[in-house]
Parts: sequence; structure tokens; C-alpha cells
Amino acid sequence: MATLKEIAQAAGVSLTTVSNVVNGNYHRVSSDTVERIQSLIRQSGYVPNQAARSLAQRESRIIAVIVQAIENENIFRNPYTAEYVGALTVELYKNGYFPLIRYTDDYRDVEGDLRGWNVAGAIFSGAYSRHLKNIKSLTTMPTVFTDCYFRIPGINHVGVDDEAGGQMAAEYLAGMGHRRMAFVANSIEESEVDQHRLLGFRAELADRGITLPDQCVIPTPANIYNPQTLQELMRRDAPSAIFCTSDRVAAQLVQALHLLGYRVPEDVSVLGFDNLPLAELTHPPLSTLAQDINQKAKLVVDMLMRHIRQKDLPPERTLLGVWLVERSSVRRYEEG
Repeated sequence: MATLKEIAQAAGVSLTTVSNVVNGNYHRVSSDTVERIQSLIRQSGYVPNQAARSLAQRESRIIAVIVQAIENENIFRNPYTAEYVGALTVELYKNGYFPLIRYTDDYRDVEGDLRGWNVAGAIFSGAYSRHLKNIKSLTTMPTVFTDCYFRIPGINHVGVDDEAGGQMAAEYLAGMGHRRMAFVANSIEESEVDQHRLLGFRAELADRGITLPDQCVIPTPANIYNPQTLQELMRRDAPSAIFCTSDRVAAQLVQALHLLGYRVPEDVSVLGFDNLPLAELTHPPLSTLAQDINQKAKLVVDMLMRHIRQKDLPPERTLLGVWLVERSSVRRYEEG
């Protein structure tokens, strides 16, 4: 296996230039030189020693990715989490960093972990505001949050305009003739993402003279998947359309409705949120509010890299828009 010095000689560049390429400092090297050096590295089979590099440079190449989870839940069974963490991993690799994934519902443990791991920075996904005030390291370590709402000054955040997404859902369903609707959340009490989507949904319906009764706001999927509860909702309130705050919930709802003998969308329309790959695999394929998860991951990592390289940057906040993807799970409704 070749050494860095031998790769530098073969490329006709300095050892510093090769080191910059190995360490992901591409902005210091021309694109042609980067490509030439990377080709030589692949041919030589050179593998950098990450631990030795971190010690020599006194900097870590590890990014903690903290994901909200319950006890020992397999976080990758959640299709959104799998898609998002996968996209984060790709973007971190592009920048010469590596994810260390930590999932927890007890954020008291995170404080010590962030220090003990000697990470370069942290990305939090789905953390609830009530947990964040206990993590003092957040004010000193480069950190970016996604999919959460918080009231802590100086925190970087990349999110989705959830309230606008809820408004868009109401606008679409009402425009398709629906006036009796229900809303199914992931966790209405805990998730401020769900709360903001409900806020926008309800506000837009109210502007159109449509009321969303409290009994038609389903706080968790566990309620709606219970055959007795779902049957009661369908008989008592007879919603012609149901808006779910994730494609995962929407897909499971479609299955639960089918088991009870209801047809989607003939008997009831179902609208999801996220536009995950599974939305195309359900029967029927899900209409949904789409967010660009790959773009979100890129913005998160780019923001984190800026704050790692320049620690005194002011905090940043970015909101991404959503858009409607129409498939087959929503139909136009006409009374009678």
C-alpha cells in the first residue's frame, strides 16, 4: 500500500496538497488535481487511519446524529428516519465526516455522550423542546436541529414549513369537495411538528367555513389502527377525507380501512405527508405533501460545516417549502 508521500510524488504535487484531499479540504485544491489524487489513492489501495488523523490534527471527523426514539426501538423501521439518516450520511461522507448514530428518549444521557465521544458537531432530529434545555453543550458545540421547535436562543435549525403544509392539505382537500375531515397525528401531545401541521390545517378549514371537530383529531396512530376506534370514527363522523401527518401513518391507515371493508378513495380519501418511496407502493398509491429530504440533509450538513469551520458565526434558521404530489388515494367528493 502506497504512502501519502508516494502518492504526492506520483501526482506531482506537494504532500500538503494530498493531505488536503484526504481530509476533504477540497476548496484548497483544483478540481482536476482532486480527481487525479483520488484516482491514485484508489489505485494504490491507500486507507487513511482516521483515529491517527484525528489525534494528529487534534480534531474529530465524527458527527453525532441524535435521533428521537423510544427505549430500544429500531429507528430504521421508520421509513422517514431511514431516508433522512441515509441522506445525512451521504452528505457527511462528501465532507470527509462520519456519523455516529445515537437514538434516545432520555436526553439526560446525551450531555455526557457528546463530550465523551469528542465529536466535531451534532445533528438532532425530532428532539422535543422540553428536552433541549437540559443539554448545556448545545451552546458551545456546533449543532444543527431538524424537525423540532424550540425556544433556546442561538440554536441552528433546518426545518419544513409545517403550518403551510397543513394549510396546503386543507386547501387541496376542500378544493376536492371534502367538508367532513379527520386528522391523524404521529404524537399530537409530544410532536410540535404535528401541532403546527394541525394548526395550519384547522386555520385554512376555518377560513373556508369548515369545522374540524375535536373528536376527529386523532392524537396517535395507535388510536386509529384499533378496529373498534376506526369503525366508530367512520360511523359516527363519516369523514370523506383523512389527512395524516406522515406517509407511514397514511399507509397503515389505508391498510386498516381495507381490513374494515372501506375502499380508498371510493369511500374515504387519504392524504399523507413526506412523499417517501413507500407512497408509491401502497394500494392505491398515496397522494401526499412532499418535502425534499435530500435537500434538507444537504442544508443541515452545509450549515454544520460552516459552524465547525467558523465557531463565531451567528445562528441560522432555514425553512423548506412543501408541494402537493397527486396520486390515487384522494378523489373528488360530491354529496349524494
